[in-house]
Amino acid sequence: MDVVDELWALPRWTQSRGEELANTISHGIGLLAGLIGTPVLLVAALHAGNGGFLVGTIIFAVTMLMLYLGSTLYHAWPQTRVKCALQVFDHSAIFLLIAGTYTPFV
Repeated sequence: MDVVDELWALPRWTQSRGEELANTISHGIGLLAGLIGTPVLLVAALHAGNGGFLVGTIIFAVTMLMLYLGSTLYHAWPQTRVKCALQVFDHSAIFLLIAGTYTPFV
């Protein structure tokens, strides 16, 4: 039995359609802002002249975009097994973003 099967078998707390729509829109706006802001961050990191800082910034940007993409898809998807898999990805992406946020400073 895989993780999705285990999640699918659990009782589910679901949000209303309005809540899911609001989450989809707000996280989609975050994704759009991330897509617009990422090139700005990368150019600033490139001008800093430090290769390590550029790599850290790339890791941060990738984890941020993963979080917003996963969350947008999770909230937009209808209640199916795919939504359970997206929930695992969405929640995992939170921890990846936490690590990615600290990476530029390491």
